[in-house]
Amino acid sequence: MRVDALNLWAVAGELHPLLRGARIETVIAPTPYAIALEWYGGGQKSWLLLSAHPQLGRVHLVPERPRKLIAEPPAFVMLLRKYLEGSRIDAVRAVPWERIIRIDAGRGPAFDRVWLIAEVMGNLANIILVDDEDQRILGALRPVSMAVNQYRAILPGHPYIPPPPQTRQVDGVTVPRLLPERALATDLATAALGSDAPAWRILASHVAGQSQDLAREVVCRALGDPLAVIPQRSLEAWDAVVRELRVVADRAERLSFAPVALVESGGMIKDGALWPPCAPLAPADLRQEPRPSVNELLAEYFAAREFRDALHSNAADLRRILKTARERLEKKLIALQGDLDALRAGDTLRAEGDLLLAFANEIPEGATRYVTPDLGDDLATRVITLDPRLTAIENANQRFARYHKMKRAAVQIPPQIERATTDLAIVAQIQTDLDLSETLQDLVQVRAEIAEARLGAGDRAEVGQKPAKKPPVAKGGKPGKGNKPARVPGGDPIKFRSEAGFTLLVGKNRWQNEYVTFSLATGNDLWLHARGVPGAHVIVKSGGRDVPRAVLDEAASFAAWYSQSRGNASVAVDYTQQRYVRHMKDGGPGMVIYTHERTLPARPRDPESANH
Repeated sequence: MRVDALNLWAVAGELHPLLRGARIETVIAPTPYAIALEWYGGGQKSWLLLSAHPQLGRVHLVPERPRKLIAEPPAFVMLLRKYLEGSRIDAVRAVPWERIIRIDAGRGPAFDRVWLIAEVMGNLANIILVDDEDQRILGALRPVSMAVNQYRAILPGHPYIPPPPQTRQVDGVTVPRLLPERALATDLATAALGSDAPAWRILASHVAGQSQDLAREVVCRALGDPLAVIPQRSLEAWDAVVRELRVVADRAERLSFAPVALVESGGMIKDGALWPPCAPLAPADLRQEPRPSVNELLAEYFAAREFRDALHSNAADLRRILKTARERLEKKLIALQGDLDALRAGDTLRAEGDLLLAFANEIPEGATRYVTPDLGDDLATRVITLDPRLTAIENANQRFARYHKMKRAAVQIPPQIERATTDLAIVAQIQTDLDLSETLQDLVQVRAEIAEARLGAGDRAEVGQKPAKKPPVAKGGKPGKGNKPARVPGGDPIKFRSEAGFTLLVGKNRWQNEYVTFSLATGNDLWLHARGVPGAHVIVKSGGRDVPRAVLDEAASFAAWYSQSRGNASVAVDYTQQRYVRHMKDGGPGMVIYTHERTLPARPRDPESANH
């Protein structure tokens, strides 16, 4: 679903009567590309989101306060707070057939009256604050100098110049695009001369405001085929297209929209449209569901998409650190295993040393090799390479020295392999914590875990070199004086009650896993974890009661969701009593081993979707 000029026209048409006279209460920046305004008017309070994201740019209402990825407000947000907080909205206007929405606001007839302009134009998208009196720019989300854009500068103090008009090429001459309500069949037929492009491409390149989606819809409604190619000089077909263009223009003028969501069988919205789409454009596997407004349709379609995109971008450096640490540890394990395999050749050195001592009198000085005699009992002869500078006994002692050195090394290498394997498990768990991060606080926690594990300290630092501290909580979750729970380093775990009355606890990262397993759980409580992969510890507080299978399945589905196997249709989940869970040696917070487990299949399910 593309947010094109017609979508913004529809959004503005819905917003104007709703927001006119509303007071702007708060301005926040949920993501680096977005601004959200909390408004109050008509007895209701809600949020308006304006996004200049290159791919997800849009303007629409959102049902609740957007999640914030930016901890400190940037300078542009501080500027918006200065001019907008406490002001009232006069109007919300869309520029016809342009991807521009303008919000007029002010605190009085002649005091701090401003325009907040959202230009939703892909890579050129921007949000700009303009003084109403002299139309000069006060600030912008993305300042642009003349060195970058020779048509206009978007900098404080410069006059606001709208984006250049939409143009097309006719006989090598640049002319304005046709307006949908004024386009003629002869204009389109002339534009199509010498081209075998489908009709929708002609519309998209010659008629203002025609996105690919809208152009295909117009052609489909006019000709029955969204990919139709109109024969040269076929005015009749272009007449049908022009009539449909005018129908669209008329509906836009009258704000006559009937938004629908195209929904998958599982209930997830896949696409949307301002009207029920033309039959050939309506996928048979998607269900069409009407929506009360275009704003609600856009809010549902784009819910959390930009936030997830920004979250992923902010996590790029963390992913790079974890990738480097994982690759280093994998190489180290391969090298250590190779060394261990090489040490197994030490027995050969000892055997050769014994043979050299046994036949020392038969080996002449300066010999470069010695072939042992046939000793019978199926013992084949052996060729031993010698250092001619040494006697036979010295060659034997050299082999014994190497043998004993290798034996000493063989004792040291297995612990190193164990340490590297544990470190690799720690990195895998932190990687899973990062993959499952859903908030800025989650990212902050992962960054702290990386620092605590010394992953960015260079190749010589071991992951577990600096021992991790245990969370400052006591058994049973009653730390400190007055039974006030201590602050959990990894944030608060998810907690809710099942329909059967059992409390379920879900740890979303290493520190939370440590907390729910060793501070909040008791020995008889059930402990669950996705089998063989990093993930969440889930506790069912049973209080000595038998846990119904429905509760067990619910807890297992949450353990599967918060695991590295979240994307699988079915995940094997182990469960056992908490008494059989213990810390992994040198593993740090939340790294455990367990016994007496049983396994059941689970379908990953988001705990936030549970109705508790």
